[in-house]
Amino acid sequence: MPPRTQPAARTAGLIGRACPPVTVGLPVFNGESYLERALDSLTGQVDVDFELHVADNHSTDATEEICRSYAAADDRIRYIRRGHNIGVMANHNRLVEQSRSPFFAWAGADDLWLPHRLARCLEALRGNPAAVLASTSATEIDTEDQPIGSWHNRCRIEHSDPVTRLYDLVSVEHHNYYCYGLIRRSVLVDTMLNPPIKAGDRVLIAELALRGPFVDIPEQLLLHRIHPDRISQRVGPREFYRSQCGDSARSIVLPNVEEGRWFLRAVLRSPLLPKDRARALYALRPWLRSNAVPMARNLARAAVDSARLLADTSRGGPRS
Repeated sequence: MPPRTQPAARTAGLIGRACPPVTVGLPVFNGESYLERALDSLTGQVDVDFELHVADNHSTDATEEICRSYAAADDRIRYIRRGHNIGVMANHNRLVEQSRSPFFAWAGADDLWLPHRLARCLEALRGNPAAVLASTSATEIDTEDQPIGSWHNRCRIEHSDPVTRLYDLVSVEHHNYYCYGLIRRSVLVDTMLNPPIKAGDRVLIAELALRGPFVDIPEQLLLHRIHPDRISQRVGPREFYRSQCGDSARSIVLPNVEEGRWFLRAVLRSPLLPKDRARALYALRPWLRSNAVPMARNLARAAVDSARLLADTSRGGPRS
């Protein structure tokens, strides 16, 4: 295996390759269980020219070995190994910053794409110049690739009014599979990308919806894996929030409050006219209603944590 200490050893593939229309970014951390299946499904995409960037967030399992093997065999793959774990959202965001194609999509390291998924999304965006994102329906699968559920869009993401799109995205209960859609990179880089918070991908999708309609492809071309090793199922909300932030040392955690603050920022920095921006702020009221109690709990817990920290400080340091 090539040495890890040299910068040149951290990337493989794409040397001298012309820029294709699509870059797929696959962030991964200790993903050995399903990574080969995910890579097989991505490299098996047909009727589309693309490159695949795999960002390994300093894995400690066989992820590096798997990625280097695939990159050596396929010049469409670029393997990037982080020198240390930079956090979930930062790893996602740097994939965008390191991409070069006019269209970009994230892929899950435990998901599968049916062979025509990428081509169908690219066709949809090229046929709808105003659209900023194209996504497909999904089948939920288990650890053995067996179907256990399905997901179909229920939001008015194709509506011409950006406020209508935003209202549905914050008020309709849905799994955020839009984040695995194909996105115009020129629009994506104008956003805040994934904020370093729990549900940062929801803020990003809302921000994209304020910039243009989406295209819904009602075909189940994404196979999204539900399994107990997913970070959202392994840890509680406070630990999950810290993992998203890449800051495990934070003592005071306000995940719902922070989410609301980022939604506000998404609206305030949108390219809407002032009157539409005011409408968009008002459209956040369903989110505020459903998060009022969790935010109150955040603040109450923060008060308790602050009091404990103050008491520990007065005693000369935290108790063991």
